[in-house]
Amino acid sequence: MRRIYGLLTLLLLPVFWVGLLWLSIKQPGYRKNLSQRLGRNLPLLESSSKQRLWVHAVSVGETLAIAPLVERLLSARSDLSVLITSTTPTGAEQVQRLFGDRVHSAWFPFDSPGAITRSLDHWQPNALILVETELWPELIRQCSYRGITTLLLNARLSQRSLRRYGRLGSLMRNTVTSLHHIACQHVSDAQHFQALGALEDRLSVVGSLKFDMPKLALEQQRDALALDLGTRASGRPVLLAASTHTGEDLLVINAFLKVREEHPSALLWLAPRHPERSAAILALIATAKLTAIRRSSGQTVGDSTEVLLIDTLGELPAFMGLASAVFMGGSLVEHGGHNPLEALVFGKPVISGPFTTNFSNLYQTLEAEGLVSVVGNGDQLAEALSQSLKLEHRERYAAQGPRFVDQHRGALQAQCDIVEAALSA
Repeated sequence: MRRIYGLLTLLLLPVFWVGLLWLSIKQPGYRKNLSQRLGRNLPLLESSSKQRLWVHAVSVGETLAIAPLVERLLSARSDLSVLITSTTPTGAEQVQRLFGDRVHSAWFPFDSPGAITRSLDHWQPNALILVETELWPELIRQCSYRGITTLLLNARLSQRSLRRYGRLGSLMRNTVTSLHHIACQHVSDAQHFQALGALEDRLSVVGSLKFDMPKLALEQQRDALALDLGTRASGRPVLLAASTHTGEDLLVINAFLKVREEHPSALLWLAPRHPERSAAILALIATAKLTAIRRSSGQTVGDSTEVLLIDTLGELPAFMGLASAVFMGGSLVEHGGHNPLEALVFGKPVISGPFTTNFSNLYQTLEAEGLVSVVGNGDQLAEALSQSLKLEHRERYAAQGPRFVDQHRGALQAQCDIVEAALSA
């Protein structure tokens, strides 16, 4: 299976290349430094005795999840040089925004024998951290062969992903058994990894890093954003649609129009997951005869503003801190939902659609705790948004949301200990 996989990666390389060029039509960032995807023309490293840690965080979500751990390691270990690789331009931008030149950054290589060999020869890491569900057979195999400690942190594996990976048989079984440790978010994740072939003594359940977000830093970002927007004393109810995907924007806009019948001063903040869709969304807003401004324009939100289109990256948690209620996108279409914890740490009412397989354990717990309103269509979304603006509803979330997050902290320290042990081995 390994030989077949290696041959397939070579045969599929032209398809991969065409796919990147296709994606670059809407996101030009995909064309940047393309040769790095093949392990070529990689940034030079300083020659020092520092230990080297390679962290792979695919995109924005994984980067934000692993950021507190990287921050702690950078603060505690002056003898550590960190490389963070990304797959998407938005992920790469997030790395630069969070860490700047404190870390090295590059594209993640295509998982073919040649690209992985060149990358490992260049980076020569002492340890590799993969985040969430990143199982790359060639990379993990070569790390195992070279004696590079490989960790899967903040790991999650849904039932659907288990079935998909399970079809790869011995290839994936050998991949997960080569991992030195898998730190899982939930018991069900550990069970799924074990069913895939992971060794029980290399599994642990430590919770999600996303609970360990730095609240003080988030509050400071929120306050700075409030001053920048000029909305601190506006008193208007603000509905935030966070990380929406194609097919949801019109549902959100129509729901907002219904909410305005009861709350005519309401303001909609609409943040698409992929800002390159902004032009299409602005057309929908114009059709609805709503007045909109783009966050990137630098305009100040005024009394006449009805919609703020958030077409920037890195500010969404701060916007959650200012909103009256938050709808988590990617959940009214079959994408799998997005992480609602930043809304809860600020005590904001959370609304979601039914498609939350990316965070199924978390949403099940939230539903049992009464900390999420699950809706199935646009009409139900409008009703839930109106309900979320009621004082008693908001007061309940303000008290229970932060408490829920605090009760589940601790994954950061546990996973830092795992990394420290790996670097000391």
